[in-house]
Amino acid sequence: MKRPRSRLIKATACGALALLSAACSSSNTGNTNYAQFLKVMGQSLSASFGKVRITREQAAAIPYASLGYALDGGNQGLLVLATDSGGDLLWTSAAHVVIVTREGRIIRTVGLGQDLSNVTSRDERALPSPAVAVRAPFTSTRLEDFPDLGLYGVRVSCRATLTGRQNVKILGQVIATSRVDETCNSRNPDWSFTDNFWVDKDSGFVWRSRQHVHPKGALVETEIFRPPG
Repeated sequence: MKRPRSRLIKATACGALALLSAACSSSNTGNTNYAQFLKVMGQSLSASFGKVRITREQAAAIPYASLGYALDGGNQGLLVLATDSGGDLLWTSAAHVVIVTREGRIIRTVGLGQDLSNVTSRDERALPSPAVAVRAPFTSTRLEDFPDLGLYGVRVSCRATLTGRQNVKILGQVIATSRVDETCNSRNPDWSFTDNFWVDKDSGFVWRSRQHVHPKGALVETEIFRPPG
């Protein structure tokens, strides 16, 4: 049964942008923080026209939780956390890009060209966090929606395993992590891929990831500049 969601997701994106603007304008530091936000958002938008990465100074200018993202290793943009709804983190920017994550896994996107509308577990249980694989391998089955392809409830079967310990460097800071690889496939459409997650060895927090969110889409790379909380 088809369950179109694109209008709802777009409305969510617009609402998130409005919330974000309100949050910036009403912060304790007032216009200064808002000006910094606009400056970094402008620099993020300029990434569309040159091979750039977000710098430590640019990220530090935003006093909110933030995330860097890139498509197929290209230009890096910056997203700011707009809402946290029961652990679903909605990251967005003035570029009208939205990425929603849950425990490091991308579950929804807007503005990436080919977007993922929704991810749910096959049963009533929540999808296991990638961090669970640090203790033991696990398998999961999820249902994914791709409105532009007219496909809803696509069954994706995955197996996550620990690859080993790896340090990652984000904005010059070295973080000790464990790498988890999650290999997935679906029959309709015929699609197979492997996602990678770099999980904090102590907290289980996902600092960096490489994820495939659409059968015809780009590889999405994310890294957390400033974590929530």
